[in-house]
Amino acid sequence: MPASASPWARGDSELYSRLALSRHNVEGLNGTRIDAYSEYGLTEDWTVTGKYEGLYFDRFGEFNRDGWRVTARRGFHIAEGVVASLEGGMLQGEAIGGAAGCDAFGAEARIGVGQSSQLGGKTKMDIFWFAEGALRAHDDGCMRERLEIGFGQRVYQDVWLVSQAWFDQGDQNAASSKYQLEYLWKAQGFDVSAGTMLEFGGEFDESAFFISFAKTF
Repeated sequence: MPASASPWARGDSELYSRLALSRHNVEGLNGTRIDAYSEYGLTEDWTVTGKYEGLYFDRFGEFNRDGWRVTARRGFHIAEGVVASLEGGMLQGEAIGGAAGCDAFGAEARIGVGQSSQLGGKTKMDIFWFAEGALRAHDDGCMRERLEIGFGQRVYQDVWLVSQAWFDQGDQNAASSKYQLEYLWKAQGFDVSAGTMLEFGGEFDESAFFISFAKTF
């Protein structure tokens, strides 16, 4: 089956929405992150996406940050179970770029590839993997590159174990690496997941625990 990850396109007129809530600790400061994300299939090949993300600290509100992103994605079927994608759009806000992201209005271009398949002989193992590269350019001259990789494996009936990693590099801010692990229960039409995230930015470390809810309409 198709995976709910970036290289895959949504079905025609299909809507996918996800809300994630997380508790973060950044160098001793505690905060709550709200991550709202949606995809809508304009056709079988074209998908539009929208994202809002905000991090709000319990104290020291001057460190609060938020951001948004809107993109269009063109999906391509390469072979059975294998897809590729080209994606582009607009974004603004430091929260979208990570703890050391660019804040000004900008544009983003992405390219991705992914596969969902079954491995093994008599005992089948359902898996998916994907990789995606992104380039962001902002009005203030800030540039940022990102590599994202992910792997998912069905571990029990409707339960999946999903791991992801992001590697960022910017010309005006610190490089960072982020690692996330989550268990996902994939029911008929909706998903529930919980997991942990660690980010290392050289000048800062960030950790988080999150829960998320997603539904396909």
